[in-house]
Amino acid sequence: MADPDLKTPEPDNAHRGLNVVDFPPPKSIWWSVRKGISLLPPDKRRLLFLATGVQVSLGVLDLIGIALVGLVAAIAVSGLGVSSIPSWAQSLLDSVGLGGLTVSQLSVIVALAAVLTLVMKTVLSALMARRITRFLANRQADVSARLAREFLSRPLLDVQRWTTPEAMYALGSGVAAATVMLLGSAIIIASEVFLFTIVGTALLVYNPLLTVLAIGFFATIVFVQHRVLSTWTARNAAIMRDASIDTLTAVSEALVTYRETTVLNRRDLYISRYESIVGRYAGASATSSFIQEIPKYVLEVALYLGVLVLGTVQFLTQDWATAAATVALFLAAGSRVIPALLRLQGAGITIRNGSVQAQPTFFLFDFLQQRAGLSSTAGSRRVQATQIHDHIVRGYPEFTANVHVQDVFLTYPGSNDPALDCVSFSASPGTSVALVGATGSGKSTLVDVVLGVLEPDAGSVSISGAPSREAVERWPGGIGYIPQAVALVSGSVRQNVALGLPDDAIDDELVWEALRRAHLAEFLIANREGLDTPIGERGFKLSGGQRQRLGIARALYSMRRLVPSTLRPNKRSSKLCASSKVRSPH
Repeated sequence: MADPDLKTPEPDNAHRGLNVVDFPPPKSIWWSVRKGISLLPPDKRRLLFLATGVQVSLGVLDLIGIALVGLVAAIAVSGLGVSSIPSWAQSLLDSVGLGGLTVSQLSVIVALAAVLTLVMKTVLSALMARRITRFLANRQADVSARLAREFLSRPLLDVQRWTTPEAMYALGSGVAAATVMLLGSAIIIASEVFLFTIVGTALLVYNPLLTVLAIGFFATIVFVQHRVLSTWTARNAAIMRDASIDTLTAVSEALVTYRETTVLNRRDLYISRYESIVGRYAGASATSSFIQEIPKYVLEVALYLGVLVLGTVQFLTQDWATAAATVALFLAAGSRVIPALLRLQGAGITIRNGSVQAQPTFFLFDFLQQRAGLSSTAGSRRVQATQIHDHIVRGYPEFTANVHVQDVFLTYPGSNDPALDCVSFSASPGTSVALVGATGSGKSTLVDVVLGVLEPDAGSVSISGAPSREAVERWPGGIGYIPQAVALVSGSVRQNVALGLPDDAIDDELVWEALRRAHLAEFLIANREGLDTPIGERGFKLSGGQRQRLGIARALYSMRRLVPSTLRPNKRSSKLCASSKVRSPH
């Protein structure tokens, strides 16, 4: 379910997108983890919990290995004749049938068992970490694709609430932060906390006083580090998030306005802005790397000091066997616990970074749920390239090229006056309808409603007897649209005419036919690369007129059997209500 407290800000007329500095900080780390889990489908959540349980349970092997190391020390010291094996150790050896072996035999066998146990735990943990990382990476891809599918299926006004850089970040880096960073770190924290719990419990049973002192010593160090680093980490993560989005924005604006900035000689201003942004990101990235290293140095020093104090006290107050066993046991525990503390603190820093960086994705997730609900699986029915190709080849025999608009009303959010007020008209096959009006009168808005990219507040629109969105899904490619500014993709002429279709589903004969009808074929025939001619990003290698003709060819490619060679004007199809008005949203 969407979080009722996580509201997506409404856009105003001056700014369509969400300003990242307005994202509030996460409520808590575990709130962010729960939001990350909620992104996954139920079956994947169960797999995540199962993997976490397996990784956590491996901590038992650490406990066994630590106990065996302590036992090795006790046995080895008893062989020096200074003292006998402690009673607890002798009882343990007798219970497993090793009490009759010599000290040398026992030392070798127990040491080998300790090494094998600790090595097995390390290997199993590494294998599980690899499996978990791959699992989370796959979930990142699934969640990103599912959010993108839902986002791009929303009406135009919903899509325009997000700027392109914000949407790219929320669907890309934000999803990575919400899955791999957040959930991966949560699993590490769970496994390390379990390890501390069972090792601490065992040490409490063995020597309560020393264990309490050791726990207090290291807990104080970890707590102080956490308080110092948490605020620093969150502030630095916000800088990295904002700089990432700002970088995308700066590059996108520089490319879109290249001609204008060149003529106005303002390229250096964009370069200066870009330098400032990437410098801010680089500084924050370096700070993040340094923060990750701080716990290692602090805990290493703490371990050395702790071992020195422990050994001095034990050998001055206990017999050699007991002292050696105690020091070895706590040293073995420290050799496992200190790396675990490092992993824990590293995961804590990562999870705090991820919780901040994932906020745009969480907003997008709740935004989509609030609008229409989010499907729980990625396996919903999708149109396939072969289906589109079949429709194009067959010529849409069941499709009737008529459009009917009845009493359509639409008011943009934040506006008091309707952009469309009781608009009605119809268009029959083979006829045309011209929408004439002043700039800002609502012509483009009406076209968007007809195409189904905007949903009217009232009234109905049908194409071939079906609502616009249903008609698009039922006859993919049967409806063409040539915008004023044709959007082109980086690639060849072939790929732009058959927009979105993979190369193996493109019919070159149909492409050439569409190009001939758009009066662009002669230019390409003269070009030795033909349909493979690259047009560059946004079609910068083509003139403005050629880009427009390429857009016409794109529409004709799918509709060669639907568009007759001549069109006759429709003198009776346009009809408006008595009070009909077409107005601009602004």
